[in-house]
Amino acid sequence: MNCIRCGKELPDDARYCLYCGKRQNGTAPRKALKRANGTGTVYRLQGRRSRPWVAAKGKVIIGYYAKKTEALEALERLTGKDLTERYNMTFAEVYEDWKAEHYKEIGVKGQESYERAYDVFETLHNKKFRDLRTPDFQAVLDGHMSKSQSTVSKYKQLITQMSQWAIREEICTTNFARFVRVPERKKAEKEIFTEAEIRKLEKDGSETARIVLMLLATGMRIGELFSLELSAYHETYVVGGSKTEAGRHRIIPIRQEGRPHFAYFAQHATGPLLLSGYTGNKVVENFRDRDYYPLLKKLKIKKKSPHATRHTYTSRAVKEGLAPEILQKILGHADYSTTANVYTHIDAETLVKAVEPVRKVLVTEKD
Repeated sequence: MNCIRCGKELPDDARYCLYCGKRQNGTAPRKALKRANGTGTVYRLQGRRSRPWVAAKGKVIIGYYAKKTEALEALERLTGKDLTERYNMTFAEVYEDWKAEHYKEIGVKGQESYERAYDVFETLHNKKFRDLRTPDFQAVLDGHMSKSQSTVSKYKQLITQMSQWAIREEICTTNFARFVRVPERKKAEKEIFTEAEIRKLEKDGSETARIVLMLLATGMRIGELFSLELSAYHETYVVGGSKTEAGRHRIIPIRQEGRPHFAYFAQHATGPLLLSGYTGNKVVENFRDRDYYPLLKKLKIKKKSPHATRHTYTSRAVKEGLAPEILQKILGHADYSTTANVYTHIDAETLVKAVEPVRKVLVTEKD
């Protein structure tokens, strides 16, 4: 064949002239490669649609997609798998495949809690997951509504995550687990140490009492105090913290009444940790059960968790007018709502005093 522009002789299948670059008429456009038999097909629906591309295999529609590449990727995930078997996976089979991925990211305790949640849905184990709807999940959870809100929420968390995984794997298209109801969370009033109880601790003078007073003087978590290095102690403050990015390596001031107790352990330290010289139990769980609770019982202080010291610190700080942004940094919270909603116990006296300046201003303006 000859070029339609310059007349130069060209190969019969040339799409462009090798000499002048002119596109040649009559050359057929390149066809898309045909997928191998049994691997499914992708086609486009007519009209204006947000997801016009369809992925199908064995006359079963896998899903609808915004882009052709997304539809092709969906088919690729099914390559080498029997579609009917995959599409008809039971609750139990979805759980096994889901946990093979998810369990790599969580600890043993987390795995055990999911195992317990899985057992709760025993009546659904042999049912096709794609056929399950909100009423199916709800019927199971309704039999456990007498349990704590956190426990039932864990059950919901399991089926929600399984549903998300099933959507990703083209087994179903909707997360019906999202719509199930769980008991409303009842916000319990946080326990704090009263001034009378704090005086009992100060009078006791034992090393265990000193540690409780150190927690009350800083608002630190008990694990943060027991892991605090001696080098992080600076007489009026310590540098420590854990749990979140906002909580790590933060400056924590020591209330004046707590400084003698920090100084005591700094002087008696026998290792790299501030509490290394403590003669009691240095493992947090053992300290709580063998030292802390027995001390409260001995002093006739109502039993409350060591975390009550953190609630007490926060409530005292609010009552004394410490700026919210400062309190947030001391406690190591990324969001002040956590400080206000979880850790603050505000009594009637504090609330009344908080509005008194407003009332005085109003009265003055009226006069």
